[in-house]
Parts: sequence; C-alpha cells; structure tokens
Amino acid sequence: MNNRTTVLVSAVASALLATVLAPMGAAGAAFTEERAAEQRTRLTFTVEDCEGCEIQLVNARGTLDADVVHVWESRTREVEDGKVTFRVPTKRTWGMSVTVRAPWEGHTGYVTTVAWRYNGERVGDPVTLEEAVTKKKASACWEGVRRRAVTVPLVVEEVEVDGVHGKVPGSIAFVPTTESWVGPMREVWDGVLGSQDVNVCR
Repeated sequence: MNNRTTVLVSAVASALLATVLAPMGAAGAAFTEERAAEQRTRLTFTVEDCEGCEIQLVNARGTLDADVVHVWESRTREVEDGKVTFRVPTKRTWGMSVTVRAPWEGHTGYVTTVAWRYNGERVGDPVTLEEAVTKKKASACWEGVRRRAVTVPLVVEEVEVDGVHGKVPGSIAFVPTTESWVGPMREVWDGVLGSQDVNVCR
C-alpha cells in the first residue's frame, strides 16, 4: 500500500468514526440532562409529639405576572415514631410548602402550613414557640436543597385559633431554625400560617 492509499484509508476511517461518535455524544448529553431532571432527595421531617399528624408537600411555582402556575403535590404521609420521610424530585424542593393536619384540630377553615421564616428572622436564627406566637408575617416557601438526603426538624404545637364557628383547637407549625426561603411573605395570626389554597412561590 503506497502513502497515497494509506492517507485515503485514514481519512475515510476518521470520517466514519466522527459519524458514529457524533450521535453518541448528543445522546450522552441528553442522558445526563435526563438524569439531572430525575434526581431525587430523601426528605425527612422530625416532629415531636405529633403522632398521626398528616404531612403533605406542595410545590406551586408561578411567573411574576402569575398567568401560569405549575402545581405538584406529594401523597399525604403520617408521622410515625416522631418522623416522616418523602422521596421527592430534588427540583421540587425549590418553592416547596408543607401542610400539617393534626388529630386535635377542630374546624379551622384552613390547612396549617409550616412557616420557613418569620419576619425579622435571618437564615440560621433560632425560633422558639414563645417567639413564633408574636409574629405577624411568614413565608410558606422553602428555597429547597440540592442534596440527596436532608433532615429538617419541625415544631408543631396545639394552640387555640379562630375557627369557622368560634374558638377551636388548631396548630402552629414552624422550623426551629430559620431556613432559606423565597417569597412572598404572608400575614399570620399569632404566628399561625394557614392556607385555603396552594402557596404560589416566586
């Protein structure tokens, strides 16, 4: 085989190899994006003195003009042995709100919602029940995480609230250490954050 033939064969082989590898590279990129989209987080909430409490996760994200809202909800799970665990798409933790239904609650007319941050608190600040009941505003929207597993302590306490037909037992729910949050901040009554619809986070 002369030099000219060798060069010609090499050029043909290189062209064929490029034709084969190009689609594989594109497929590999798509596979990586798909894996990222499917990444899940094992999210555990520890909750003392709330056996049988029903916890549900909601993710409702909207545009600035609120014309389009995308809503995702988890299944409802009960607290057992002081904790409850969800395995959720990691991307859903951004803008996530958490609702709580306690066995002792009366006809409140709303669903108790976890306060991720109260007015006047910064990320990392501790929050006690005595402080929480003095608050006037709170965020129901968590900034979320990118980790594969995370544990978040919750405080859920029985309090008296204004229900549909007068005073009834209700709940206050919040994180004892202020978490990263997103807007909006909502009005609360004696620290109690209640929702009659999904919390749209931005």
